[in-house]
Amino acid sequence: MKNMKLENIYQKIAIQLNKIIPEPWDKVMVYSEVDEYSDSTVFFYYPKNKQEPIYSLDIEDMDGIDEEEIDHQLNHLDSILRELWEEFKRNKQEPWTNLTFELYATGKVDIDFDYTKLEEENNYNHYERLIIWKYKNMGILPNEERESDVKLIREYINNKNDIS
Repeated sequence: MKNMKLENIYQKIAIQLNKIIPEPWDKVMVYSEVDEYSDSTVFFYYPKNKQEPIYSLDIEDMDGIDEEEIDHQLNHLDSILRELWEEFKRNKQEPWTNLTFELYATGKVDIDFDYTKLEEENNYNHYERLIIWKYKNMGILPNEERESDVKLIREYINNKNDIS
């Protein structure tokens, strides 16, 4: 695969994240699922010098934020990640099903491509996969009030322990 094309797409993702995030930040964690018919991308960013991440869909609720503009920018981020997925296909590589894209304020990027057939992965739906992703990649446990989410993580941990 042409490295320059991929680097260009990675740079577009970073630029787009900077357009969306309304304040200085230290780190951004992106989770994206793409297939032939749909795509879904969310991210969490860590504001500079803070420990608690901000969820991408909460940005539009912040003071002084234009909700329509943020929606537009988030949709554009989806389209850039689809472009990345299409680039894999164009180059006759197996297209990934989901990815984790970590961007640091220093400019460092880490990308983990996953090829798991999502519909076959323990029959988890998108929401459940996101709960598991947050736990695995960010150490975020679900709110105790959401018993079904807590149960999901317990089952995930038990299944993972059974496999090891």
